[in-house]
Amino acid sequence: MDDCTARFGACFSESTCSDGEKSTAYGWIFIVCQLVLSALLFLTLCGMHISKRGDDEKIIVSTGRDRFLNSITSQVAMMKSKKSLRHSGKPGGTILKPLSNTDRSERNFVKNVADATILYPSKSRPEYVPYPHLNFFEHIQTKLFVFSNDEYIQSRMVSCAALASLSSAASSTLAMLFEHERHKQDCMEGLELEYTSSTKEWFMGQKDPFGDTLDSFKFLPIFLILAYIAFLVNRWRDFMITSHTIQGRIQDVGILVGSVPDNPVTKEEKKQIYKIYRFLNAVHIMCYKSFMRDEFKNDDQLISQLIEMDLLTGEEGVHLGSMGKKVREGLCSRILCEIDVLLSLTTKKYAESKSIVLNDKICDLRGTMAKLHDTFVRDNPNEYILAMQVLVYIYMALVVVGYPLLMFSDNQSAFSCVQPLAFFGTYFTLLSLQMPYILFTRLYNPFDAHDDINAENLVASTELALFNSMRCQFSEFRSESSLDNTGLSFKSLSSASIQIEYSMDNDLSDSITSSKCVRFG
Repeated sequence: MDDCTARFGACFSESTCSDGEKSTAYGWIFIVCQLVLSALLFLTLCGMHISKRGDDEKIIVSTGRDRFLNSITSQVAMMKSKKSLRHSGKPGGTILKPLSNTDRSERNFVKNVADATILYPSKSRPEYVPYPHLNFFEHIQTKLFVFSNDEYIQSRMVSCAALASLSSAASSTLAMLFEHERHKQDCMEGLELEYTSSTKEWFMGQKDPFGDTLDSFKFLPIFLILAYIAFLVNRWRDFMITSHTIQGRIQDVGILVGSVPDNPVTKEEKKQIYKIYRFLNAVHIMCYKSFMRDEFKNDDQLISQLIEMDLLTGEEGVHLGSMGKKVREGLCSRILCEIDVLLSLTTKKYAESKSIVLNDKICDLRGTMAKLHDTFVRDNPNEYILAMQVLVYIYMALVVVGYPLLMFSDNQSAFSCVQPLAFFGTYFTLLSLQMPYILFTRLYNPFDAHDDINAENLVASTELALFNSMRCQFSEFRSESSLDNTGLSFKSLSSASIQIEYSMDNDLSDSITSSKCVRFG
């Protein structure tokens, strides 16, 4: 149909188009495809949000202290059977590396330092590996893993693609409108009729003012985003410093406790030191329970896991479980009580003078662990974050509305409806505004992502340091002047050197254990 008076509208076949051209029909089909693609992407986005909300609702929460204590009591027997299977080397025990792969027992802990049969805590990787220390392929592999497994990043990218498809469809519609105006003008000129249209001139006249508006408006939201990124980066470093400070406090306590008894250490003193060793590792795990494996995150399962890992007995688990949310503080108090028991057992001169230092260290440890969790609520004011979000969303709306015109290319060809610059310009501009929010999420919790601070490796490294420092006097000979009368054999020295070599060769982080105590103590 060739009608000079036809109104502008969609057509999907050559016969229904006012200019009778197939390219016009194909152009409208292309626009519809873009709209359908945008709708499908929005539906996908809704499905991702519904799936995420369903996963959140599946999180198990504690329903009461009575049920919590009953579950611990009922599982003690099962934990003991699992431990017997694990110690015997038979399948059936749950192995959680690197922490639960350590075989903890009082019999192994009280062995002399020169004993070649000692089973040391399992090795662990460094708690954090910066990207510059990775090679190119490891860096690319890490990035691909993050993008393929992070639903938040995927949802942001899908939303940008959906809005960019809408913007591209709007730009294609402008191209079809201008093509329709040109056809009407040619038709009128063929009939020697006068036709004037200012549609294209009106749209093109808005291009420069709209561009100036975008350039003027973008300063404030971008400034707020950059300021918030700087705040979160500094906050992320505070998390790492606090984590290393906690590690240093625990290792300091281990060094002091290991030096309390006289040499030779009595059997009762060794047992008491092992008890303090268990509690120090348990309180360290409790500090990071929300950032470790799922078995540790649930309050109902945490005590059971500690019992299974031989860090608590069944009776201790029931007692600590009754403390509810303040179990970490209660265990710190229990550690102080056990240190007092150790001081009462020793006959070493001036050993009680270390009581004041140990009390200060434990109190500092409790305060530093509380600081770690308090840092999560030490954020910018809600008004600041709200203003930043509102300004960014307004700027995104201006981009979606304005880029169909700003990126429009009027080539007057048969495929003028294809406007790739409108799609890619809108997509990458929106993505650049969404990336800071992705960065906000990643920086908010430095223990959450797989390539951030690994709390389990941090705890495992500390346990190995405690194992060596708290057993420093578990030897068959006296130190200093009485060393000559012990009959120390070359075999025992060789065994001790093997132990030292193992400790120094364990991993990158454990090889500098002593320096950590100096830096963060």
